[in-house]
Amino acid sequence: MSVLTAALQWQSRAVLSRHVRVHLRNWHTVTLPPVCEPLIMLLTFGLGLGSQMGTLRWQGHEFNYLHYLAPGILAYTAFMSAFFQSLFAAFIRMRFQKSWEGQLTTQVRLEHVLWGEAFWAATLATSYAAVVCIVLAGFGLAGQLSLHWQWLPVTIPLLFLTALAFSAVGLFFTAILPSIDHMSLPFFLVIMPIGFASSTYFPLPDVTGLREIAMLNPLHHLAEGLRWLLLTGKPTWHLAASAGLCLVLLIGLIPLDMRLLRRRVFGDC
Repeated sequence: MSVLTAALQWQSRAVLSRHVRVHLRNWHTVTLPPVCEPLIMLLTFGLGLGSQMGTLRWQGHEFNYLHYLAPGILAYTAFMSAFFQSLFAAFIRMRFQKSWEGQLTTQVRLEHVLWGEAFWAATLATSYAAVVCIVLAGFGLAGQLSLHWQWLPVTIPLLFLTALAFSAVGLFFTAILPSIDHMSLPFFLVIMPIGFASSTYFPLPDVTGLREIAMLNPLHHLAEGLRWLLLTGKPTWHLAASAGLCLVLLIGLIPLDMRLLRRRVFGDC
C-alpha cells in the first residue's frame, strides 16, 4: 500500500478521531492561546506599532499597518500551529506517552499514524486560524478593520492545505531529532526564518536574492495571496503558487517521513 494513498484509509481517520476526542476533553484549557495570541498581536503591533507608522505602501496601495498585518497573522497562525503540533506534540506522543505504540497494536499501521498526526496538526491549526478570523471580525465590528469579508470562508481550505504541508515538515524533524532537548534547533534555525521572511509581518526588504528565495516559500505566497484577496478582493496567482508548493512538500516529504519514522520506531534500515 502506498504511503500517500494511506491518507484515504479509515485507520488514518481513526487516528485523527482519537486526537480530536482527547483535545475536546481539555477544550477549556486550550481555547485561550488561539484567542489571546492574535488579539495581543493585533493590539500591540497592528494598533500600537501601527499608530506610530502611518500608512504603508504595498503593491501600489496604501493601508495602515493593521490592515497589512491581518492577512499575515492568518497565514502565520496556520503555519506555526501546524509545525508546533507536529513537532513537539507528536514527539511527546511518540517518545513519552507511547501513544503510537498503543495504536500500532491495533489495525493501525505506521503510515496511518503518520497521516493521523498530519491531519490532526492541520485540523488544529485551521481551527486556530478560524479563531483568528473571528478576532478579525471583532476588529471589523469595532470599526478598526475593513476587509473583503465575503472571501474569508474561501481562505479556510487554503489554510488547511498549508498547515498540512508544514505538518509534514514538523514530522520530518520529529523523525530525526534525537531528543526533545534538540527541538529548539529546527524552530529557530528553520521555522522562524521562514516565518519572518514571508511577508507575514512586514514587506520583504530589498535584499539581493531574498525575493527569489521567497518565490519558493509557500508561506510567502499564502500571505501575499490572502493580502490581495482580503484587502483588494482580487484572487491572484500567489494562491495557486502556494497550493502547488504545498502539494510538492506533501508528495516529497510524506514518503521521506515514513522511511525515517519506520527506522526510528521499528529500527528498520
